[in-house]
Amino acid sequence: MYLIFLSTYTLIFLFGSLSLIKFLDDFQTIDKVELLTYSTQGIGLSATPTSLNSLPVIWYRNDPEDYAKYVDAVADVLNKRKKREIKNITDLGACGSSPYGYGHSPCIILRINKQLKWSVKPMNADIAKKLNAPKKVQEWMKMEQKLWLHCDGIHSYDKEHLGKLTYYPDPPGFDPNMFPLTKSTDSPLIAVQISDFTLGISLALECKLWHHEGVSTIEFMLYVTPKKIDHL
Repeated sequence: MYLIFLSTYTLIFLFGSLSLIKFLDDFQTIDKVELLTYSTQGIGLSATPTSLNSLPVIWYRNDPEDYAKYVDAVADVLNKRKKREIKNITDLGACGSSPYGYGHSPCIILRINKQLKWSVKPMNADIAKKLNAPKKVQEWMKMEQKLWLHCDGIHSYDKEHLGKLTYYPDPPGFDPNMFPLTKSTDSPLIAVQISDFTLGISLALECKLWHHEGVSTIEFMLYVTPKKIDHL
């Protein structure tokens, strides 16, 4: 009975895998990191370069050699899009060219994970009040109907030492008309630049995507120390 169960499970798994490959005819062109689903909140977010080594941490000394890996990670994301001639690349301002703000004012590139059949409506005022959306988000809602992204420190300590956050574009919203995405389209990008924060302190940040279905969240840590000075 055990062997029959194991054989049946293996066949079902292989059938499902082959069916998925057949459905994604050109699956090799899709970023595996983007092609994710989140049943709890409907959708998830990805941040670059916080996915390095599978850890949501940006940790470096304020030295070009130390933060080069983060610069390369951001460049890799942007260069892939340029090669595919994607037309919906947003103007990322200071975060659109190397070294992307590293090391004094690092940039984080965020996008909505690619889910081919996912779409959602912008959040309305009633839901925003019910979920206690930040004041800035409620102000942005009066301007346009978008899926709004808002970042901040997780705790009061983090907020105190976080400094300034600059969004590209500003205000930071995703056009809901771009969803659902197709196999040949990519999720638009939003950049968050962090500046004037306290060096030598570990800061916990979270970015939230506010939409009609609720809130999707991604969290990461930022820890930057001053450049090491070699004594003579």
